[in-house]
Amino acid sequence: MTENAPHTRFLFAPGDLRGAEAIDDVALVSAIGNVESAWVEAQARVGLISSDIRAEATAGIEAAIRTLQDNPGELETLGENAEAGGNPVIPFLAHVRTGLGPEAARALHRGLTSQDVMDSALGLLVWRVVRQMQARLEVIAETLVSLSDAQASTLCLARTLTQPALPTTFGLKAATWAAEVHEVKTEAPFVDYVQVGGAAGTRAAIRQMAGDSTDSLLREFHVQLRGPDAAITHVPVPWHTDRVRILNWGSHLAQCVTVGASIARDVLIGVRPEIGELALASTGGSSAMPHKSNPTSAVLLHRNGMRVPGALSTLTTAAAEAVEERSDGAWHAEWPALSELMTLAISSLIILDEMIEGLSVSPEAMRANLEAASPGIYGEKLNIVFGDRLTKEQRTAILAPGADPLTELRSALGDEPGLEDFFTAESSLGDAEDIRRSILAAIDETGQPEPDLPYFD
Repeated sequence: MTENAPHTRFLFAPGDLRGAEAIDDVALVSAIGNVESAWVEAQARVGLISSDIRAEATAGIEAAIRTLQDNPGELETLGENAEAGGNPVIPFLAHVRTGLGPEAARALHRGLTSQDVMDSALGLLVWRVVRQMQARLEVIAETLVSLSDAQASTLCLARTLTQPALPTTFGLKAATWAAEVHEVKTEAPFVDYVQVGGAAGTRAAIRQMAGDSTDSLLREFHVQLRGPDAAITHVPVPWHTDRVRILNWGSHLAQCVTVGASIARDVLIGVRPEIGELALASTGGSSAMPHKSNPTSAVLLHRNGMRVPGALSTLTTAAAEAVEERSDGAWHAEWPALSELMTLAISSLIILDEMIEGLSVSPEAMRANLEAASPGIYGEKLNIVFGDRLTKEQRTAILAPGADPLTELRSALGDEPGLEDFFTAESSLGDAEDIRRSILAAIDETGQPEPDLPYFD
């Protein structure tokens, strides 16, 4: 064990420090302490323990958390001790109890099991992260909507399977990005994170401990963790065997990463010097090639997208492997996978926000690339409008690279009126602008203002 610094792995994955305080070991210990304190507080409020015992126990929990926050060595020792019981709740309780008298030590965790605390603590972290991500997704979507409006008439080349396809507008492309971000935001799950069932999900020990006060105790526990609104809802049943819930949380976290990775892929193509349609305000240099200006933010978003499948696969496997009233390993496998997904989601949305905010567009380069792909990109239009009047040889001549398509078309058709604008991008956009406006209108209709929440930095 090192005496100088805690063991970390941030150098392996630049960018993972973004928002790390939300899901690091200290955050988990604090969440565990929040759950244990809420249980003690609930016992006091229904008259199962005195206010003095409540004060002693909660003070002991707070003191333990401060010690672990301020002393990396203590936190590392807690991690070492967690191996014996397979979870960090057991050594955390032992750490707290060293500073408590017998009655307060007995009230701590009384009637709970480690899964109650671990599930609730992890769910609490996910709930906090999801709330923060909702706020950031809202800002990113708004930025993309503004970008779409600003570039509504900017012509650019649509590409399919990496090849030139048809003319489109960058405003429509930005609108589709906004739609993806908005969809992720609107599909955020309800994170019902409070889990309390006792040793086997029957609440047997809790019922024996609290008797007729059991329902009041459980409701008060939910109020302490979820807030006053929980007082008017039904007390949820234990969900210790419902691991699809965890998978649902993980799926949303994965969506937050993949939407950023997808947008980054478009940006990485656009910023290539030979394409030159986009530029980033903040880029990174090369250790060996001073002339390079690397699109680091987009690179990291792309990388995060490739890291997601492994963590999400673990949650999927853990949900499928869930067995009996507490799984032998599948439950434990969820924690690092959820931590990884939370890390990636936070990192991706922060980086995506900054990347989009600093994105600049070159209409001139987009126009040049359109012209370079002409006249081939008008082949579909030519076939639909005049296909029955042109031979294969005539179509080939009209669309040949370097040809004057208008002259060739007139030569094939004779004095056909109204051909002047046939081979222009402006006349080949179809419903692009209507689609763009429909996308933004749908976002505006479903957008709900979020409460002011601080961002992860």
